[in-house]
Amino acid sequence: MKRICFLLILVFIVTTCQRAYDDTKLPYKFLPTETSSVIKINELNAFLNGIDNNEILSHLYQKEIKRATISLKNLNARTPLYISFLNKTEPDYLILTQNDSLLFKLDTLANHISETLVKFQIEKTQIDSSIVYHKTIGNVFAGSNNIEILKKLSIENENKELSKLLETVDDQSIASLVFKSNSLNYSKLLFSENEDDAYNPNFAILDLDYSDKHLQYSGIVSSKDSITSKLDIFKHSIPQNIKTPEFAPSKVNSLLSVTYDDFSIFNKNRSELNEQPLDSTQTFLDFSTEIALTDNAIILHALDTDLVLESIEAQSNIETFRSIAIYKYGNPNFFESRLQPLVKFKDANYFSIYENFVVFSNSIETLKSILSDVLNKNTLSNSDAFKNLSANLSDEASMFIYKDAAGLSKVLGKNVTGYNANAVQFIYEDNYAHVNGIIQKFKKRAVSNSISEAFTTPLDAELISAPQTLKNHITNAHDIAVQDVNNVIYLISNSGRVLWKKQLQGQILGRIEQMDLFKNGRLQLVFATSKRLYVLDRNGKNASNFPLKFDDVITQPLSVFDYDKRRNYRLLVTQGKNLLMYDAKGKSVSGFKYNSDSNITSQPKHFRIGSKDYIVFSAGENLKILNRKGNVRINVKDKIRFSENPLFSYQNKFTTTNTLGQLIQVDVRGKLSKKTLNLTDKHHIETTSKTLVTMTENKLKIKSRTIDLDYGDYTAPSIFYLNDKIYVTTTDLQAKKVYLFDSQAKSIPHFPVFGTSAAVLQELDKDSGLELITQSDDITILVYKLN
Repeated sequence: MKRICFLLILVFIVTTCQRAYDDTKLPYKFLPTETSSVIKINELNAFLNGIDNNEILSHLYQKEIKRATISLKNLNARTPLYISFLNKTEPDYLILTQNDSLLFKLDTLANHISETLVKFQIEKTQIDSSIVYHKTIGNVFAGSNNIEILKKLSIENENKELSKLLETVDDQSIASLVFKSNSLNYSKLLFSENEDDAYNPNFAILDLDYSDKHLQYSGIVSSKDSITSKLDIFKHSIPQNIKTPEFAPSKVNSLLSVTYDDFSIFNKNRSELNEQPLDSTQTFLDFSTEIALTDNAIILHALDTDLVLESIEAQSNIETFRSIAIYKYGNPNFFESRLQPLVKFKDANYFSIYENFVVFSNSIETLKSILSDVLNKNTLSNSDAFKNLSANLSDEASMFIYKDAAGLSKVLGKNVTGYNANAVQFIYEDNYAHVNGIIQKFKKRAVSNSISEAFTTPLDAELISAPQTLKNHITNAHDIAVQDVNNVIYLISNSGRVLWKKQLQGQILGRIEQMDLFKNGRLQLVFATSKRLYVLDRNGKNASNFPLKFDDVITQPLSVFDYDKRRNYRLLVTQGKNLLMYDAKGKSVSGFKYNSDSNITSQPKHFRIGSKDYIVFSAGENLKILNRKGNVRINVKDKIRFSENPLFSYQNKFTTTNTLGQLIQVDVRGKLSKKTLNLTDKHHIETTSKTLVTMTENKLKIKSRTIDLDYGDYTAPSIFYLNDKIYVTTTDLQAKKVYLFDSQAKSIPHFPVFGTSAAVLQELDKDSGLELITQSDDITILVYKLN
């Protein structure tokens, strides 16, 4: 029996000694309890290279690593190496790794002095001006800049919490960082901007992988089983899909979003964390699933915005912006402390609701800017930078933080450029949170793919004509012309300034034309109303002899012809069955005479095919083709049941459609042909000499390619030929969306955009890029810049 007891004791002693010996082979077992942070390095050369070349790591590690760099560069570590930092203000370092004969070969070092401090069994080595103290404990090498750290080094002083955390790190990463997450320097990786923003007094673990322009990390932030951490606000809450980037502007510097499946639980946790009495009064927040703080706004995502609106007290509707109500909020300090410590916002004076989002801000102009970006899809989720980083992040998170270069610079306390895609997300689970982070340089897509609002110009009354552009002969750019219900015409500059307005006697028929009346390069505006023919100069003043006044009603838009491109203009006025021809000075042109038995039902147009001129229009069911004197040039015998579409010159033929939706073409010999286009009776066509565009119901066809749009109320398509490229626009008046396509029926990036009228595409100024002109409401001109 005694022998058995002796053997058991012996086995226990041997096992204990073996375990102690094994522990000495694990370098991290020697990390002192006062360690504030530690880096586990799996690839020393890659780590040192990253410190030198990765701008973010270099900035974060500079203070701690600088002292240890010389020692690290002289180590030939073939196993993981640990660097511990023990002093918060002036960090002393401790290097731990497994020892071998090649790790620290003094005889290969140049400019070094070594001595043995026999009393302490510690080696002292000076390399240039840097001193490192080092010793070997069993199978572990330990080195430090502070001899006192090595004197007290013992496995009995093990930081057990830290040891457990280090056993969870990823051995495949370049390095892993373990730190107290109220450590301001390293907490910058969690996007903490100051010590009050640190998320947890316990340890955080981050596995790092990086290149010169990219830093990606993942890990956990630990928490005790009590409300002691900001992240404990998410206890018993299920992470939700992050939605607010769908509403936040693409140009936002910073966005912090928190989600929850039940706001009451989130609010209870928040009260406990802040050691405040729980306010269980129901508010509109109870109907939300996400709250986000951006640069200058609070954004809520709600499952039912009607319930949110009903629950918001002290609110009043003060105006409407692009059919979206803007409200004044009578409790502007609601968010100042209600969501602390994560979200703080003052002066929520105004709010608006769109789809499933509610946005609060301190100014109406900010609200309008955000709503404009949403309507035009210029949101964070649609930006290239956000799409690039989202591929490496989870869709669901308890908390999500986004920073652009400016936002990241604020976090780091250092100006960084080019880092346009940066995010950290926290996914809470059982007293800890998973962390995923990306900081990376991202080259923004060339400006050729961007669109932004250039300006809006409100006018005095509701507009009755869609905007059109007119050439400015002074600047060689273009201005904008519109008319309102009071028959006032406005000329607006390419910067949005109203240059002048003028009262007219009636509504302008069709488009405003331009001509060089005096052949001096100065252009006039030419158009007709029901009983006037106007010619206005650049300043809106009537040209001499104008306006011409008529007793009988003018029934079609004014036609302006310049047959030989010599500025010998002819102004053709339509009155029922009759055509009246005037010269540019307002005098009747002798030799032109036309009378008909049928009313003229389309604007007369001038086409030149080959060397001959043709004046073409519809009268009843007849296509009339005249010469310059008003005589019939081509006799078309076939009857045509004309649709409401204009006449065009397409494929060197006079072209339109009939009420059956067939394409009607007449050649210069008067031969008529029909082609079925599968159009309904309500359809639109537009052509150039070689391009045919049709629109019927929701189908837009450009040449041979058909685009199926959403069902809506579409304006007639318009074709624009600019910078050697064809563009096609149409506007869904019901959905208030302006579409823009190229000649291959491909949508131009970032379209459709918001708009409430037919749109014009033009190069308003001489800068690179085009402008798209439409309306934002009944009285406001809206101009987009396409870069």
